[in-house]
Amino acid sequence: MKNTTGKNKAHGYPSKESRWAYYMQAIEPTSQELNDAFPGYHPQWLQLSQKFTISPAHFKAMRESLGLSVEQCAAYLRTSSNSVYKWERGDANVPFPAFELLRVIRESVSFKTSHPKWEGWFINERGVMHSPNIGGKGFTPEYLEWVSWQGTEAGKLRGEVSTLQAKLDKAVEENTNLRQMFVAHGVVDELAAMQNTINDLMVRIATAKVLPFVAPSIQVEQLKEKTA
Repeated sequence: MKNTTGKNKAHGYPSKESRWAYYMQAIEPTSQELNDAFPGYHPQWLQLSQKFTISPAHFKAMRESLGLSVEQCAAYLRTSSNSVYKWERGDANVPFPAFELLRVIRESVSFKTSHPKWEGWFINERGVMHSPNIGGKGFTPEYLEWVSWQGTEAGKLRGEVSTLQAKLDKAVEENTNLRQMFVAHGVVDELAAMQNTINDLMVRIATAKVLPFVAPSIQVEQLKEKTA
């Protein structure tokens, strides 16, 4: 009889949902030790911990991606610069806590908001972002979404105003051209003369003697009487 003690022990494996998350992030859950310790659900931070293998090259790449010099890295990890040099040369094993700490910093939101452009900005424990230049209650995700929406609407309004302004400028130009044409062709003077003529006619009509109107039939009878 074969001794199967330990050989048939069921190994843990990520759940279907965790495997999907691994796949979408292009990460392979290669550590059987972690799979056994975390059967089924794998938290996001655990998934990311399998993104890199612990190696001198990966440690150095993470240090440089954080913008840290050897001296700065050593000071932060509370170790010596000589130790960091040894880790990166492969003269000594990279301690897992040191490697993982740099990786966690690299993956963290705090690091992503530590760019010089974000100097002084921070996110508090309630998830509110604060600015050193504005202060106040800070920015919530809802407020930032509202600001983004307002910016989009403002852009649309600026586009509409620009279109209307172009139409107005065109109308003003056409009106100016018409006025210049009227002046150049004497239309204005002609209209003024016509207005004066009309005014004279109105005056003459108002002062003219009104003659009696005689029907044509009566005039014919009067002519017959005169010629009889």
